[in-house]
Amino acid sequence: MVEPALIILTFFLAFGINLFSTLIGGRGAVMVPLLMFLGFSPQTAIATNRLSALSGMAALFEFHKQGYVKWRLGLFLAVFAGIGSAIGSFFVLQLDSDILEKGIGIIILLSLPMFLLRPNAGLKERKVKLTKLKQTGGAVMMVFLGTLGGFFSTTGVWFSWVYIFYYGMTFIQRAATGKVVGLFMVSFSLVLFIPAGIINWPVAISMLIGGGLGSWVSARNAKKLGNEKIRYLFLIVMLLIAFKILLL
Repeated sequence: MVEPALIILTFFLAFGINLFSTLIGGRGAVMVPLLMFLGFSPQTAIATNRLSALSGMAALFEFHKQGYVKWRLGLFLAVFAGIGSAIGSFFVLQLDSDILEKGIGIIILLSLPMFLLRPNAGLKERKVKLTKLKQTGGAVMMVFLGTLGGFFSTTGVWFSWVYIFYYGMTFIQRAATGKVVGLFMVSFSLVLFIPAGIINWPVAISMLIGGGLGSWVSARNAKKLGNEKIRYLFLIVMLLIAFKILLL
């Protein structure tokens, strides 16, 4: 039986983490190690966090009201990312989990230079022609990144590269449209995680409620914060997460 103190603690952890991760990303890279620190196995931590990630629906609703969600593109990419997520989640159940954290740290560090070399990327929307070739490339990348995301729990910085550099979105549009993709990835993963019985349901529900509240507050204030400030926060948080994973 789960201690009430643990349920209360994870509620507030999810609320606080979702306040920044809704706009910036990196939720899994923070939440999964915290759950492991609290005594959960890596597989249970990943699966429990994945269910609680449905809290992003609160932000999606608020982003939709503000007109930031690119629904047609988001749903197209979500299908392929979801397929990849199911593949990655399968490997979570099969492989040694020791490589999970180190892998995501390396992935983040390798991708950040692209954002540093393009300081104006994500600040203003860039019009992109969605040709069949363009969409095929997007689909392939989403399957690949969805697989990594399903296995490593978070590859948000690489998804951000696709949204901002490949499709010309702003940081706020990235956060909003990414919630559509994230919802599909979570759903596809849960098809495997729920029957496997590795989700801690009381903690997951507590995190779902707390995270949903944090996501809604964050999305509601996204416009006030602005793309430029979100960009700086994004880079700082991703660097801290990468170094924390690789050095601690």
